Amino acid sequence: MNNRQLLAYAVTEGPLAMAATPMALFIAPFYSRDMGLSLAAVGTILMMARLSDVVTDPIVGQLSDRTRTRFGRRKPWILLGAPLLLLSVWMLFYPQGEVSNLYFAVWLVLLWLGWTFVAIPYYAWGAEISPHYHERTRIASWRTSAGLIGTLIAILVPLLSGPWLGYGNAVPESLHVIAICATVGTVIALPMLLSVPEGQPIESRQIPLMEGMRVMWSNGPFKRLMFGFMMAALGPALGGPLYILFVVHVLEASVSSNMVLLVFYVANLIGVLLWNQVALRVGKRKAWLMGMTTAIIAQPGYWLLGPGDLYWMMGVFFLLGIGIGSFSALPAAMKADVVDLDRLRSGEDRTGLFFSVWSLANKFVMAFAAGFVLNLLALFDFDAKGQNGPDQIMALRVIFTFLPVVFYVIGLAIMWNYPISEERHKRMIGLLERRKARRARSSGGAEAVTK
Repeated sequence: MNNRQLLAYAVTEGPLAMAATPMALFIAPFYSRDMGLSLAAVGTILMMARLSDVVTDPIVGQLSDRTRTRFGRRKPWILLGAPLLLLSVWMLFYPQGEVSNLYFAVWLVLLWLGWTFVAIPYYAWGAEISPHYHERTRIASWRTSAGLIGTLIAILVPLLSGPWLGYGNAVPESLHVIAICATVGTVIALPMLLSVPEGQPIESRQIPLMEGMRVMWSNGPFKRLMFGFMMAALGPALGGPLYILFVVHVLEASVSSNMVLLVFYVANLIGVLLWNQVALRVGKRKAWLMGMTTAIIAQPGYWLLGPGDLYWMMGVFFLLGIGIGSFSALPAAMKADVVDLDRLRSGEDRTGLFFSVWSLANKFVMAFAAGFVLNLLALFDFDAKGQNGPDQIMALRVIFTFLPVVFYVIGLAIMWNYPISEERHKRMIGLLERRKARRARSSGGAEAVTK
C-alpha cells in the first residue's frame, strides 16, 4: 500500500478519536456536574451500557468476515454504522429535552452499537492490508497517529474557540464543539476511506461460531496479548474519568485548562512515532515493555502535585504520554500476527471475529474503569458538584495516582514472555503460503478433471 492509500485509510481514525475523547475524559463529569445525575449512577450506566456489546460485537465481526458484496465486505458495515454513531454523538454531547438516567443510558448504548458497526470492520480491514510483520506496525502507527491528531483537534478547537468566539471554554460548550468537529471529520474522511480498495477475501472453510470461539480461546498468544492489553489499558482508562476532578479539586485550577491535555496528546503522538522506530530495531514486544516501564516511572509524579501546580502537571503528562504512546499502535500490529496463527490452526479467515472480541475487551476496559473508579470514589463520599474535605481529596489523590500503576505492572508481567517474534511470524506466513499453494494446485487439478 502506497502512502496516499495508507493516508486515505488511516484518516478515518481521526473522527473516531474525536468521538472517543469526550467519552474517556468529559462525559462522566458532564453528566454528573452539569446534567445533575449522581456520580454513582453515571459510573454504573457507563459500565452497564456495554452489556449489549457482548452480543453485537461477535455477530458484527463474523458477519463482516462473511459479507460478500460488489462494494467489499467491510465497507457496507461502515456505511451502516456511521450515521448512527454521529446521531448518538450529537444526542450525548448536545443533549435535547429532559436529561435522565434513561436518556443517558439509551444514547450510550446506541453510540456503542454505531461504533461496533464502524470500528470492527475498519480495524479488521487494516489487519488484512499487509501480511508483513513490520509493515503492520507502519499501518497501525499511521492509523494511531491519525487518531491522535483527531484527539488533538477535539482538545485544541474548543481551547481556541473559547477566546476567539466566546464559546468552548465550559465543558458543555466543548462537547458541542467536538460534536461539530466529529461530524465535519466524518464527512471528509468517509469518502477517502471508501476510495481505498479492499483486499480480496481469503477463501477458506467456514466453521461454526462456537467451534471457532473454542479454537480462538486455545490461541495462547491471543489470550496473552488481549489480557496484557486490557491490564495496561486500564491505567489511562481509570485516570480519564478523574482528570477533570483532579484538576478542579486537587490542583484547584480551571476546567478550561485543556492545555495540559494538549501536552499529553502531543507527547502521545511523539510516543507513537518513537516506539514505532524502536520496534523496528528490537521488536514489538520489547518496545511495548519499554513504553509500559516509562508509564510506571511517570505515573507517581502526580503525587507530588498540589494547588497551583498545573504547569508541573504538564511535565508529568508529557512523560506519561510518551509511555502510553506505545499502547495503541504496537498491540494493534501484534493483533494481526495472532490472527495469522489462528488462520494456520483453524483454516478459516476470521479477522473480523478476532477484532470483535478485541473490541469487546477494550470496551469492557473503558466501561469497567469508569464504573469502578467513580463508584470507588463515591464510597468516600466524594461530591463532584460541591465541596470536599481532606479525606475526600486524599482519596482522589491516591486513586488517581497509584491505582493505574498496579495495572501497568500487571500488563508488563503478562507480556514479559509473549512468544510471537518476527522470526516465528515469518515461519507462520511461510506455512500459510505453502498451504495456499497446495490449495491452488488441488483446485487446478480438480478443474482439469472436470474438463
